[in-house]
Amino acid sequence: MPTSYKILGQTLPTQNVLSNVYVVPAATSTILNTITICNQSTANANVDIIVRPINEALANKHYVLRQVLVPQADSLIFSPGITLNASVIVAVNNASVAGESNAALSGANVSFNVYGVELT
Repeated sequence: MPTSYKILGQTLPTQNVLSNVYVVPAATSTILNTITICNQSTANANVDIIVRPINEALANKHYVLRQVLVPQADSLIFSPGITLNASVIVAVNNASVAGESNAALSGANVSFNVYGVELT
């Protein structure tokens, strides 16, 4: 079973829009090692990370992180060690923070990078 260590996905999603960052290919298993979240804005942001089978609608059970605060100009490094089978989606969202004085910028410039191993 060949292994491929790689950047699985990178995205700078639109604020308040759930975005797929990685979908496990057919006939592949994946180990999700690290997710980095970098808030490049001058306001705080809330982030979500979702892992769900492609054939399921989004539900509360799919959230790995929900509404986690990433302070302005800061990063979060998350090492979940999650194993995924084929046709599983890793999706992310960056949202504004309620009551944030700079709500227009809150969550507007947050990047996500996903690293791991694919087994084929």
